Amino acid sequence: MARRFWGAVVLLGLSGCLLQNLSPETRMRDAVIELNEGARWGRMDVASGYVAPGFRPQFQASHVRWGRDIQIADTEVLGMNPETDEEGAGAFSRVAVRWYDQSTMVLANTVIRQTWQKHKQTFLLTSESVESGHPGLLMIPEGQPSAAAANDAKSPESSDDDSQWSSVY
Repeated sequence: MARRFWGAVVLLGLSGCLLQNLSPETRMRDAVIELNEGARWGRMDVASGYVAPGFRPQFQASHVRWGRDIQIADTEVLGMNPETDEEGAGAFSRVAVRWYDQSTMVLANTVIRQTWQKHKQTFLLTSESVESGHPGLLMIPEGQPSAAAANDAKSPESSDDDSQWSSVY
């Protein structure tokens, strides 16, 4: 009886260790999916959790129209490369987004290239750009402050405050 108990304890301990040591591919896949699914369904609070603090104002400005002026029809992860260099840079993903501009109801396609940085046990988005297709998906509307102005206007303490962002959706 005691052998079974200790055998179960060892097995449980080993399974916990294995879960903690997920491969970089698995951790990046999870981050890419969570960010893009969160953004697709208007859960910018979830998506922003996978964005590096320095890139967050730019991300929020370029996604402010999502769920309001832009309706996301579908997203598809085309590929990922979780390999990073010594500085933790270089990981990237490519995501195809099919979306409607609510004013014209025209279906558009855009492929976004996202750059990620390894941070502790996960990856954080550090930049994204339109690789091909319609450029309007990530266009910052006029009247929105640029990312540089937003960074200057916010203090470091308030840069993590997403309360105004969450209320948009």
